[in-house]
Amino acid sequence: MNPHTILRIAIAASMPCLAIATAAGSQSDPFAELAIYDGRWDVRATHPWSGAPAGAVDRLESRCRRFTRYFACEQTVNDKPLMLIVYTAGDAPGHLHTRMIAPDGRAGARGDLSLDGRHWTYLDKPTAGLQGPWSRVENIVVDHDHIRFEEYESRDEGKTWTLANAGIEERVGGEGG
Repeated sequence: MNPHTILRIAIAASMPCLAIATAAGSQSDPFAELAIYDGRWDVRATHPWSGAPAGAVDRLESRCRRFTRYFACEQTVNDKPLMLIVYTAGDAPGHLHTRMIAPDGRAGARGDLSLDGRHWTYLDKPTAGLQGPWSRVENIVVDHDHIRFEEYESRDEGKTWTLANAGIEERVGGEGG
Protein backbone atom coordinates (compact mmCIF):
# COMPACT_ATOMS: atom_id res chain seq x y z
CA MET A 1 0.00 0.00 0.00
CA ASN A 2 1.49 3.38 -0.92
CA PRO A 3 2.10 6.02 1.81
CA HIS A 4 -0.58 8.38 0.49
CA THR A 5 -3.22 5.63 0.62
CA ILE A 6 -2.18 4.83 4.19
CA LEU A 7 -2.42 8.51 5.09
CA ARG A 8 -5.92 8.82 3.58
CA ILE A 9 -7.00 5.66 5.43
CA ALA A 10 -5.70 6.99 8.72
CA ILE A 11 -7.37 10.36 8.22
CA ALA A 12 -10.72 8.85 7.31
CA ALA A 13 -10.45 6.26 10.05
CA SER A 14 -9.96 8.95 12.63
CA MET A 15 -13.11 10.81 11.72
CA PRO A 16 -15.87 9.01 13.66
CA CYS A 17 -14.13 10.07 16.82
CA LEU A 18 -15.41 13.56 16.28
CA ALA A 19 -19.11 13.04 16.51
CA ILE A 20 -21.58 15.25 18.28
CA ALA A 21 -20.62 17.20 21.40
CA THR A 22 -21.95 20.33 22.97
CA ALA A 23 -20.13 23.59 22.45
CA ALA A 24 -19.55 23.88 26.19
CA GLY A 25 -18.07 20.39 26.30
CA SER A 26 -15.62 21.16 23.51
CA GLN A 27 -14.53 24.44 25.11
CA SER A 28 -13.81 22.87 28.50
CA ASP A 29 -12.35 19.66 27.04
CA PRO A 30 -11.00 19.95 23.49
CA PHE A 31 -10.99 16.15 23.20
CA ALA A 32 -14.59 15.49 24.32
CA GLU A 33 -15.77 14.69 20.78
CA LEU A 34 -13.03 12.12 20.26
CA ALA A 35 -14.29 9.64 22.84
CA ILE A 36 -17.07 8.42 20.54
CA TYR A 37 -14.51 6.81 18.27
CA ASP A 38 -13.46 4.11 20.71
CA GLY A 39 -14.84 0.83 19.37
CA ARG A 40 -15.43 -1.21 16.22
CA TRP A 41 -16.71 0.12 12.88
CA ASP A 42 -17.63 -1.44 9.52
CA VAL A 43 -16.39 0.72 6.66
CA ARG A 44 -17.97 0.61 3.21
CA ALA A 45 -16.05 2.70 0.68
CA THR A 46 -15.91 3.14 -3.06
CA HIS A 47 -12.30 1.96 -2.79
CA PRO A 48 -12.00 -0.29 0.30
CA TRP A 49 -9.03 0.64 2.47
CA SER A 50 -7.74 -2.94 2.40
CA GLY A 51 -7.46 -2.89 -1.39
CA ALA A 52 -10.26 -5.47 -1.66
CA PRO A 53 -12.77 -5.24 -4.53
CA ALA A 54 -15.50 -2.59 -4.44
CA GLY A 55 -18.33 -3.60 -2.12
CA ALA A 56 -16.04 -5.26 0.42
CA VAL A 57 -16.40 -4.22 4.06
CA ASP A 58 -13.33 -3.30 6.10
CA ARG A 59 -13.37 -3.63 9.90
CA LEU A 60 -11.88 -0.66 11.70
CA GLU A 61 -11.12 -0.94 15.40
CA SER A 62 -10.01 2.02 17.45
CA ARG A 63 -8.69 1.81 20.98
CA CYS A 64 -8.66 5.36 22.29
CA ARG A 65 -7.49 6.99 25.50
CA ARG A 66 -7.32 10.49 26.91
CA PHE A 67 -4.14 11.68 28.58
CA THR A 68 -3.40 14.97 30.35
CA ARG A 69 -2.59 17.03 27.23
CA TYR A 70 -3.14 14.43 24.53
CA PHE A 71 -5.75 12.08 23.15
CA ALA A 72 -4.61 9.03 21.18
CA CYS A 73 -6.24 6.25 19.17
CA GLU A 74 -4.52 3.06 18.08
CA GLN A 75 -6.24 1.88 14.92
CA THR A 76 -6.35 -1.45 13.14
CA VAL A 77 -7.99 -2.29 9.82
CA ASN A 78 -8.99 -5.95 9.39
CA ASP A 79 -6.86 -6.87 12.44
CA LYS A 80 -3.72 -5.25 10.96
CA PRO A 81 -2.17 -2.42 13.02
CA LEU A 82 -2.36 0.72 10.91
CA MET A 83 -1.59 3.83 12.91
CA LEU A 84 -1.46 5.57 16.25
CA ILE A 85 -3.11 8.97 15.93
CA VAL A 86 -2.18 11.54 18.57
CA TYR A 87 -4.36 14.64 18.99
CA THR A 88 -3.39 17.90 20.67
CA ALA A 89 -5.44 21.03 21.32
CA GLY A 90 -5.31 23.72 18.65
CA ASP A 91 -5.30 27.49 18.94
CA ALA A 92 -9.08 27.87 19.19
CA PRO A 93 -12.16 25.83 20.14
CA GLY A 94 -13.05 23.37 17.39
CA HIS A 95 -9.48 23.14 16.13
CA LEU A 96 -7.12 20.22 16.86
CA HIS A 97 -3.70 19.14 15.64
CA THR A 98 -2.87 15.54 14.78
CA ARG A 99 0.21 13.43 14.32
CA MET A 100 0.03 9.96 12.78
CA ILE A 101 2.61 7.40 13.82
CA ALA A 102 3.10 4.19 11.81
CA PRO A 103 3.85 0.83 13.50
CA ASP A 104 7.55 1.26 12.58
CA GLY A 105 7.68 4.55 14.53
CA ARG A 106 7.72 6.92 11.56
CA ALA A 107 5.51 9.96 12.01
CA GLY A 108 3.80 12.11 9.42
CA ALA A 109 3.64 15.88 9.38
CA ARG A 110 1.31 17.68 11.77
CA GLY A 111 -2.26 17.72 10.49
CA ASP A 112 -5.15 20.04 11.27
CA LEU A 113 -8.68 19.14 12.16
CA SER A 114 -11.50 21.70 12.15
CA LEU A 115 -14.84 20.89 13.79
CA ASP A 116 -17.99 22.70 12.75
CA GLY A 117 -21.01 20.97 14.32
CA ARG A 118 -21.72 17.76 12.42
CA HIS A 119 -19.24 18.66 9.70
CA TRP A 120 -15.49 18.51 10.15
CA THR A 121 -12.52 18.86 7.86
CA TYR A 122 -9.23 17.08 8.25
CA LEU A 123 -6.29 18.59 6.33
CA ASP A 124 -2.86 17.03 5.91
CA LYS A 125 0.02 18.38 3.86
CA PRO A 126 3.70 17.49 3.54
CA THR A 127 6.24 18.78 6.03
CA ALA A 128 7.59 22.23 5.09
CA GLY A 129 10.20 21.91 2.37
CA LEU A 130 8.94 18.55 1.10
CA GLN A 131 6.87 17.93 -2.02
CA GLY A 132 3.82 15.71 -2.20
CA PRO A 133 0.05 15.67 -2.38
CA TRP A 134 -2.20 17.25 0.20
CA SER A 135 -5.05 15.20 1.66
CA ARG A 136 -8.42 16.42 2.91
CA VAL A 137 -11.25 14.41 4.43
CA GLU A 138 -14.75 15.86 4.74
CA ASN A 139 -17.00 14.10 7.25
CA ILE A 140 -20.65 14.43 8.12
CA VAL A 141 -21.83 12.87 11.38
CA VAL A 142 -25.17 11.33 10.48
CA ASP A 143 -25.77 10.07 14.03
CA HIS A 144 -23.83 8.42 16.86
CA ASP A 145 -23.34 5.24 14.81
CA HIS A 146 -22.88 6.52 11.22
CA ILE A 147 -20.29 8.83 9.63
CA ARG A 148 -20.21 9.70 5.91
CA PHE A 149 -16.80 10.60 4.50
CA GLU A 150 -15.19 11.87 1.33
CA GLU A 151 -11.42 11.73 0.82
CA TYR A 152 -9.78 14.27 -1.49
CA GLU A 153 -6.27 14.79 -2.83
CA SER A 154 -4.59 17.93 -4.19
CA ARG A 155 -1.38 18.05 -6.18
CA ASP A 156 -1.30 21.87 -6.40
CA GLU A 157 -1.09 22.83 -2.70
CA GLY A 158 -4.85 22.89 -2.11
CA LYS A 159 -5.91 24.99 -5.10
CA THR A 160 -7.89 22.15 -6.71
CA TRP A 161 -9.11 18.90 -5.16
CA THR A 162 -9.92 15.50 -6.68
CA LEU A 163 -12.29 13.06 -5.00
CA ALA A 164 -10.24 9.92 -4.25
CA ASN A 165 -12.71 7.89 -2.16
CA ALA A 166 -16.05 8.08 -0.36
CA GLY A 167 -18.07 5.90 1.96
CA ILE A 168 -19.74 5.38 5.31
CA GLU A 169 -18.57 4.08 8.66
CA GLU A 170 -21.10 2.20 10.78
CA ARG A 171 -20.55 1.30 14.42
CA VAL A 172 -20.60 -2.45 15.01
CA GLY A 173 -23.22 -3.34 17.60
CA GLY A 174 -25.15 -0.05 17.34
CA GLU A 175 -25.42 2.56 20.09
CA GLY A 176 -22.41 2.48 22.36
CA GLY A 177 -20.66 -0.21 20.23
